[in-house]
Amino acid sequence: MVTLKDIAREAGVSVMMVSRVVNRRYNEVSQENIDKIQAIIQKLGYIPDSSARSLSSNSSKIISVIIQGIDNPMASPYNANMLGHIISLIQARGYNAMVHFIDDYAEVTKHLRSWKSEGAIFLGTFDENIRQIQEDNQIPLIFTDSYSSVRQFINIGIDDYKGGVLAAGHFLKNGHRDFAVIAPHLHVSQLIQQRVAGFCDTAARAGFAVPPEHILEPYDFEEATDRLCALRGTVTAVFAATDICAIQLISLLKKRGRQVPEDYSLIGFDNLLYSAFSTPALTTIAQNIGQKARYAVDTLFHYLEDSSLPARSVVLDVELIERDSVKTIVRPQT
Repeated sequence: MVTLKDIAREAGVSVMMVSRVVNRRYNEVSQENIDKIQAIIQKLGYIPDSSARSLSSNSSKIISVIIQGIDNPMASPYNANMLGHIISLIQARGYNAMVHFIDDYAEVTKHLRSWKSEGAIFLGTFDENIRQIQEDNQIPLIFTDSYSSVRQFINIGIDDYKGGVLAAGHFLKNGHRDFAVIAPHLHVSQLIQQRVAGFCDTAARAGFAVPPEHILEPYDFEEATDRLCALRGTVTAVFAATDICAIQLISLLKKRGRQVPEDYSLIGFDNLLYSAFSTPALTTIAQNIGQKARYAVDTLFHYLEDSSLPARSVVLDVELIERDSVKTIVRPQT
């Protein structure tokens, strides 16, 4: 097993200097010695002992990523995409990501302390428990997509309300006047509520209010699709508050002899990879998941470097991606 002493002996330098290069304290070593030591490390195949480094530096080098849910939360394409970006960005800074699935917020503190996490990023709706999580853990905590009323916390989110506005505006521009909304978890998710509010407010301002019975919260997608097809009136456009919901709806409508966009025009939300490859390709509200992940990680490390920074909230923009799931209705001139 190669040791620091072996590298120091071959390089003709002190063990302390080798340690500085291994721990990336380059400002204390000349470039010539950095290059020489790194070349020997590569040649000898030296692998640092992470646990020993953590003990010597009094740092675990662990960032926790807390994902809400224990029933396969990675089945969500959004979670998988976001997590992939976050882990890559954490590792690029020389830290390790420890991922944990949690349903009960009481498990959060247990996890953070048992792994001696230096900071944490939260994916999911922890709004009701943010204050308690903060009181229990004096490390940088970054929440995403939160609408908590707690004032002093760090959140990275998107303009969900604007997304709903853009969806309604696109339907209206294409001649649609009768709408329905499919909104999973509407009663518990303020994120979904904001998207629906933006949509309904915009439709109402144009004189085409969405009736309450046209706002469907699917506990069972088969049943929700039946309810949509049974709605009275002439619904021509459906806003789905997530892409996954929209893509499921396309398939279920087809089973019932209904087509998108011939029978129902459809707009989703998130611009997940799948949305470009559905049939038809899905018009959707795009959020930049990679950008959101970078903001979350960069912000976390800013607070690791300076814990006195004030709390902040970042709201990232969204945009409409126009594809093939919305048809234009030509209305007679009046």
